[in-house]
Amino acid sequence: MDDDPVSLNNCRILIVDDKAENLELLTNFLEPEGYEVAFATSGKEAINIATIFLPHLILLDVMMPGIDGFETCRRLKSLGKVKEVPVIFVTGKSELSDIVEAFSVGAVDYVTKPIRQEELLARVSTHLQLQALINLRDELISTLRDKTLELEKLSKLKEQQLETSQHFSHIGELVGELTHELGTPLSVVRTAVSHLNEKQQELAQQVQKQTLAKQDLQTFIDNTAQSCEIVLSSMDNVMHLIDSFKNIVVGEFSGTISECNLHDYLHNIQYVLTPKLKRTPHTVSIHCPQVLHLVSDTGALSQVLINLINNALIHAFEEQTAGTIDIQVDHQDDKITLNIKDNGKGISCEQTSKVFDKYYTTRVGAGGSGLGLYIVKKLVESRLNGSIALSSQPGEGTVFTIVLPKELSNQANNR
Repeated sequence: MDDDPVSLNNCRILIVDDKAENLELLTNFLEPEGYEVAFATSGKEAINIATIFLPHLILLDVMMPGIDGFETCRRLKSLGKVKEVPVIFVTGKSELSDIVEAFSVGAVDYVTKPIRQEELLARVSTHLQLQALINLRDELISTLRDKTLELEKLSKLKEQQLETSQHFSHIGELVGELTHELGTPLSVVRTAVSHLNEKQQELAQQVQKQTLAKQDLQTFIDNTAQSCEIVLSSMDNVMHLIDSFKNIVVGEFSGTISECNLHDYLHNIQYVLTPKLKRTPHTVSIHCPQVLHLVSDTGALSQVLINLINNALIHAFEEQTAGTIDIQVDHQDDKITLNIKDNGKGISCEQTSKVFDKYYTTRVGAGGSGLGLYIVKKLVESRLNGSIALSSQPGEGTVFTIVLPKELSNQANNR
């Protein structure tokens, strides 16, 4: 493991299998590589051991007494201590439906028996390295946010520097979410293609030995059709996410006026935020005419809406409460009105009068810069030539109302 991009020495691996010979075989593969190994012979035992042993990776069989591997994985992913630990299924079940089920319950990979030592070690190393890099990325992001907070507290720091830092923090978070979200469909594609490649090699051997039966050929055709369907579906998800991300983020950097169908643009923003929303009990809904054209600085508009949605996710809801954020769009003559409404705890009258003030925050010392809504107001007025207002009552939620011109001129954008 000396060539690994990050050190994997002393990484802890939990092996879950009800057969002693499999536990012994996997141990003989892993311990010489410097991994620390623990065992479990059932799903229930695996859950108990995992919360104490805190492994860096779990190798999990499917067919076990009691709860099977799929249910074990589901339960592990619901536990705060171990939900981020990568799970690789190691099993004799090789049907495509089993592979898809494995990924749907949260696995990162799927290895079929008989176990090939080099393949298993390569996949274990790959996912340990990936998880280590993700953890490093999270630490760097956390460090960056801490440093950003320190900079924001310096009274002599220029306003433009603060706004730029805030913008790049927002972009960095979107990039991190995109990277994480792409992992699952790409793993599905890789596994489906690997599965199809193995079946193709088996078919080629049958042809060479002249033992190919009509039923074998039909089975291969069926497997090919299923694999292609899964690959195409997964790649559609990947392309949708990338296209939405590109449309939003590129627009934020360009600062140009462009025309868009507001309905589609709002759904692109919602899709880009899907990875973050998955980690919360909250939902975002959009009510907008199917065809409503807007000529505006769409990059500034996306910054405004993402900031408002993030603001609601952070401030609006009590812990463990499932909230809703509704974006309602109306239009009349040459104006478009967007109401961003949450059903959260609301804002007091005293706070309502201050929320757009620079540096005002209710999260002092907890990562709040006090610039989010200040920047929103500035973007709406200076780059979108519009207006923004707030109405709220404690216990009744909050509504931000934005009024924009349907067509923004370059002169207005350059004010």
